[in-house]
Amino acid sequence: MPLLTAVTTFLGASARHISGVRVADAVAAATLEAAAGHLATLGYWPHPDESPESIAGNYRRAIDAIADAGLVSSVSVKSDRLNYDWNLLSPVLQHSLERKVTVHFDAQGLVDPTLDLVDRACSLGADVSATLQSRLTRSLTDAERLIRLRIPIRVVKGQDADPGNPGMDRRRSYLALIERLAGRAAHVGVATHDRGTAAPALDMLRRANTACSLEQLRSLPRLDVLADARGIPVRAYIAYGRFGLPYSINEVLRRPAIVSWMLRDAVARFR
Repeated sequence: MPLLTAVTTFLGASARHISGVRVADAVAAATLEAAAGHLATLGYWPHPDESPESIAGNYRRAIDAIADAGLVSSVSVKSDRLNYDWNLLSPVLQHSLERKVTVHFDAQGLVDPTLDLVDRACSLGADVSATLQSRLTRSLTDAERLIRLRIPIRVVKGQDADPGNPGMDRRRSYLALIERLAGRAAHVGVATHDRGTAAPALDMLRRANTACSLEQLRSLPRLDVLADARGIPVRAYIAYGRFGLPYSINEVLRRPAIVSWMLRDAVARFR
């Protein structure tokens, strides 16, 4: 069965992208990165059927694990998986303030509700950062909003093409967004494994004296050498959770959309 073969292959491949099921596995990986002089962001990848309340609890536990380990790491939050619910997000942010851990707003889901939550988080005094997707034309305008907040901005190409310009060049749009941020943003994270995009982006930011870092998914071939040669910090994105692991073959055969969900969430943000 072609679908069965594809699903089995994908589930095996997806397991390579996570450090383990437990937050302790992610902390162990972040500790190794710290020993190499790198920063880290811990990203919890939940089961598609996990409740928003459970996901919020896992974010709080990640904050505790980072603080208890004494790591300079952040926690990635997907606000769409919390249904953009401030009543669920606010306790996570309060906890991050108490434990002095940065919360990063990932780029999944709808843009406007996420940016509204970023605004509220900043008003609360939380230490936050946010992602912009260069494949969305609107990100050039959204950049102005985040620049005014003076928070770190992470730039990814993103999984979805702009509906008004689906054929836009990915490399050019990425560098156009970097140009908009250069010399103006508080900090820019260059999150791509494309050497032809990463190198000019880092050079543009350095010429503008903009604080920056190279962000890499820990499980993919990395471009650390580009950062090392420029004296720029490296931040590793460390995924953990039940991503790809809890699905029986029968479950995936009944719900083929699961494969699409996993694939998009796994690699799109780092292409």
